[in-house]
Amino acid sequence: MKSSIFVLVGLLLLSFIDRRLPFYWGNGGLVAKMNQLKADNFDYDTYFVGSSRVYRHIMPSLFDSLNNGATRSFNLGYSGTKPPEIYHFLHHFIDQHGDNVKYIFVELGMIQALADVNRTTLRSKYYLDNEQYRTAASACRSNKRYETAWNYTLSYLSRLARMGMIVKSLTFDDTSDYMASIGERKDGYYGLEDEMRNAGSSDSTFIKRLAHFYADTTSLTKRYQSTLKEYKTGKSAFNPAPSNLRQLHQLIQEAEDKGIRLIVIRSPRNPGFLSLYNALETENKLDMCDPTKYPEFYETKYSFDVGHFNTTGAKLFTRALVADFQSLVQQM
Repeated sequence: MKSSIFVLVGLLLLSFIDRRLPFYWGNGGLVAKMNQLKADNFDYDTYFVGSSRVYRHIMPSLFDSLNNGATRSFNLGYSGTKPPEIYHFLHHFIDQHGDNVKYIFVELGMIQALADVNRTTLRSKYYLDNEQYRTAASACRSNKRYETAWNYTLSYLSRLARMGMIVKSLTFDDTSDYMASIGERKDGYYGLEDEMRNAGSSDSTFIKRLAHFYADTTSLTKRYQSTLKEYKTGKSAFNPAPSNLRQLHQLIQEAEDKGIRLIVIRSPRNPGFLSLYNALETENKLDMCDPTKYPEFYETKYSFDVGHFNTTGAKLFTRALVADFQSLVQQM
């Protein structure tokens, strides 16, 4: 009897802790950005959500300027923020903060790789509720990524047991060590060259990263060729896993119910997802990856590294995104 009471009290305590935590609490970059949105009273109608390809590439100030003030946007992208973490974030964001939002751009991607060394970290499991675990495990199995599916299972079980999470959840105070992620304009965009400049001589990480890429740019050539092959053959490295596609359709519907147009972006230099992209509705997607339409996105002079643009490239990309967005809006 006593053991049953202890279990019940423990479950109630865990439930209380979960409810007091914001839905993004395990991602320091998102904590910083959501804090900024609170400070700004969520005074935006357009958001960009995704990984570093959103965080480092989309400039809200330029986007809004080219839209002649018709949008007021904020970049919610952050490094490594991919499915299923994106799905978890968006379900809650739309529900809690979707009022007065017109557009949400979300980066298309397959389920995030989860290596053995990462599966026990807070970042890898704070978002793994039942729905997101099932999505991740099922999608990985559909593409024969059995090791990743297993790692998600272990991470999910670790979250259920709150392994390494209890103290962190009890001491969480909504502050962040990642305030730089909101960028110099406090709109969420933080270019790699901006961060390299601000880091200065105290941190050579970005200088080495840039030098390493420019010492041998064949990696970008190979990325271009593999992307071009995907478009020519129509064959992707990954199948459009039903659970992944289901999440996207669900988010599109949840957004529509709030009067929001959710637009899925296929980012450049990120091959392997054409089949998933093609399975989505035309009115809810933009393809920014096609090297026949945007060969300039694969040019060295616009690059910081193989996967990311420099500042000039980010401006180029943002301008192209605005043009495609405006064309899509006209078709509504």
